[in-house]
Amino acid sequence: MESVSSEEVFVGLDVHRKSIVATALDFQGQRLSQVKLGPSPTEVIEYLRGLPGHKQVALEAGSSWAPVFDAAESMGASVVLSNPLRTRLIADASLKTDRVDSEALATLLRVRALPTSFAPPPRVRDLRTVVSERIYYKRRASAIKNRTYAVLLRRGIEYDDSILGLRRKREELRTLELPEINRALDVLRFLEDTCKALDRQIHEAWLESTEAQLLSTIPGIGELTSVALAAFVCPIERFPSAEKLSSYIGLCPSTRQSGETLHHGSLKRDSNGLLRWLLVEAYWTHSRKVPRGAAANVARRVSRRRGRSQGAGAGAHKLVKIIHAMLKHREAFRPQAPGPSTSVKSMRRP
Repeated sequence: MESVSSEEVFVGLDVHRKSIVATALDFQGQRLSQVKLGPSPTEVIEYLRGLPGHKQVALEAGSSWAPVFDAAESMGASVVLSNPLRTRLIADASLKTDRVDSEALATLLRVRALPTSFAPPPRVRDLRTVVSERIYYKRRASAIKNRTYAVLLRRGIEYDDSILGLRRKREELRTLELPEINRALDVLRFLEDTCKALDRQIHEAWLESTEAQLLSTIPGIGELTSVALAAFVCPIERFPSAEKLSSYIGLCPSTRQSGETLHHGSLKRDSNGLLRWLLVEAYWTHSRKVPRGAAANVARRVSRRRGRSQGAGAGAHKLVKIIHAMLKHREAFRPQAPGPSTSVKSMRRP
């Protein structure tokens, strides 16, 4: 364990939407102060400015951690992001209040026992937001199309299956003079224009990212998926093995063992659902373009035993292993892995 300097102050911030509870401890664990602040990062800056020595700050990874994290860093403090699930297991207590949680964060930080999470820089955070918005608005556009088809079907109006796919063709529906159809077309136009603007930002990010360009050499993975992987996964050194990466994405089954009983259940819930959905969708395209590849072969074996949906999950899990190897070794995708050298022949026993 590293030694603790007498000039260091350890601060735990329990961040909520309307308030922030801050607790400061000295190097001996004595409480220096404990206050309740407002949600403004300015109040956090003023509080840290009034503390002596070098500040080390810890806060949990929640929905509103970013502005508080940036505010503490602007004061020259060493800021770490806590993993809320693992921290709760270590610091679980019968009495749970905001003040107790804040002091627990400061105590775990002081004894170097705080489970930490990766804190992406602001540029990566913005890129993650762009990717999430692009997927969100595209899903809303698909929902509007399905609802419009349902309205046409309910009114007994004949239509082509792809009439909503092209803007020129779907504008012909305005001649029906149905208010619900016109409202849907207006919303659909807005969503598509928004997606196009986000696609331009994603393309610019793809041009700037060598990792995204490397991942796009995998058949079935386009700019959106490759940029999303680069934003959420890189740097790949965060994941020492492909199984760690698969656990983060949520493509490995949960495991429960007691004595001699071992049970593999459903996929993990506490994972990155967005990447999991993207990789499963990418697998279907990949399996059509590389039908004899490693991912397709694994998926076929699993599909014969457990069905197509389980096979798709296994194929996506294989893609995760390929992605981890590519990013780790900085190599482009190869359809076939190199086999053993033909110059060395193994001797068989008679």
